[in-house]
Amino acid sequence: MTELERRYRRVLRLLPASYRQAWEQDMVATFLAGAVPDDPEDAEFTAEYGRPGWAEVVSVLGLAVRLRLGGAGAPAHFRVWGGAMQRAALAVLLVYAVNALAGVRMLLWLPLRFPGLVVLGQSGAAALLGLSWVAAYLALVLGHRQLARLLMGLSLLLSAVTAGAAVVAGGGAYWGSRVAELLVSAFAVVAASAAFHRDAEPVRSRPWLTALPVGAVLVTVVLLLIQHPGDGVLVDGPGLACAALIAAVLFQQITSAAERGGSAGMWPVALVLLTFAALGLRVVTLLDYLTFTARASRPNALVTAAIVEAVVLVLVTGPLAVRAFRTLPRATHPADPRAGSRDA
Repeated sequence: MTELERRYRRVLRLLPASYRQAWEQDMVATFLAGAVPDDPEDAEFTAEYGRPGWAEVVSVLGLAVRLRLGGAGAPAHFRVWGGAMQRAALAVLLVYAVNALAGVRMLLWLPLRFPGLVVLGQSGAAALLGLSWVAAYLALVLGHRQLARLLMGLSLLLSAVTAGAAVVAGGGAYWGSRVAELLVSAFAVVAASAAFHRDAEPVRSRPWLTALPVGAVLVTVVLLLIQHPGDGVLVDGPGLACAALIAAVLFQQITSAAERGGSAGMWPVALVLLTFAALGLRVVTLLDYLTFTARASRPNALVTAAIVEAVVLVLVTGPLAVRAFRTLPRATHPADPRAGSRDA
């Protein structure tokens, strides 16, 4: 075995073992045929000192991601992970889309409820720019994946700009929360781009389309009930996310006995992934509250609420996480040979 072949085989270790067992020899032969020149001297030098090209490495990496987030014909283990990643990414995008619609409604409603109040400037611009998440979410749900990737990238960029502007305007206060929010946004964009690949199974669009207006109405009602100019905010965005996750986990646990089919294992894993994201955001915002809440009117209530939300979410999600990963199917058979022949 030449050194070049060893290097190709090391790159192919990125692929699942079941897939390598079926296709490694063919893929190595294809790579070597394209890499080794016809001239004997050049062929000997390449065989000893040549390396896989970056395009080949990226191609194998992309194939590894698609296989591990598998679609139709993939092993059950990978189908569950793919479906769970789709649902987790869609749920995060749904939160941003709902918040954007609720924010615009608040811009229109607050001046009517509190005459003389001006809700413009930076907060108003951020609310309007947030509508790009609505467009990205709808494009992804409706199956326009390339357009969705473009809109998600644009939304992430706009979020970074507005977060930076907010940190500068606030004199550096709550910068950790802003960074954590951007990381969650980036997770959603990367997860959606990876999970909604060309071989991925489509999601049912109707429930996700229905969730957008329903969620926007519910969040708007909550914001109208809990917010008042000058009183501060007791239930913040991470708090609402924790509450929504607690309700979703409880609903999943209650209905799990009646669930059938592949999606029954996808939602528990997706909810666990979302719990990690929500807890990370909750902990970072809690640290920011402990540092900066001298500026708020109800610092003790803010900190107490954040701690209670985090603790309750951990207690509720713990049993679901144990059950989800105990029952997660294992990949015991090779992937669909037709998929291998296409990608090899």
